[in-house]
Amino acid sequence: MIYICKGKEPNTLKRYRKQPYAYFDGCNKDDIRQSLLEEQGYLCAYCMRRIDKEQMKIEHWYPEYLLSEQQRLEYHNMLGVCIGHIEGQKGRDDTCDSHKQNTIITVNPCEPKMISEIQYKSKSGEIYSENPVIQKDINETLNLNSIAHRLPQNRKHKLNAVIQELSRKLPQGKWTKSRLENIIKLYSKPDSTGKKAEYIGIVLWYLNKKIG
Repeated sequence: MIYICKGKEPNTLKRYRKQPYAYFDGCNKDDIRQSLLEEQGYLCAYCMRRIDKEQMKIEHWYPEYLLSEQQRLEYHNMLGVCIGHIEGQKGRDDTCDSHKQNTIITVNPCEPKMISEIQYKSKSGEIYSENPVIQKDINETLNLNSIAHRLPQNRKHKLNAVIQELSRKLPQGKWTKSRLENIIKLYSKPDSTGKKAEYIGIVLWYLNKKIG
């Protein structure tokens, strides 16, 4: 999970919300999806898998069923997330919003403090938090350590690939603070197509930990 800086809402959503009897299923969701993809680097807000317009859901961080029709149209409460199923089949191995469903959670990728409380195990790729409330959110409610979806394995593979790449370019003794900070800035940015690397959260955590 990485920090998401919410941008401006789509103009179509802003205009639509002012209409009488506006409701979520009546708005231009295509514009919302595009805005979410761009501000999230085309990554699921929770598991950091690649998403696109055809393979994503609009998630209401605070459960939609507890909101009024006007509140459901508030962009700051929306996130782009993956489908969360294996081969399109719903089940106990679901992740992210599909597993969360209507549960209220504490962890919020739009809150920097929350992201600072998230850690990883570099040897296994597991995501965890020493905060028991956040730990329950990420491990149980969102199922972000799903073995069936290979989430820990994919995170570990991404981290190992980056470490190998950096080791080729910079011997361990030359991993200075300033160089690591520059590398963190580089990996935090999207590429020329607006996409961030999948599972980049574990990489940013590892590099920040190296800085100390």
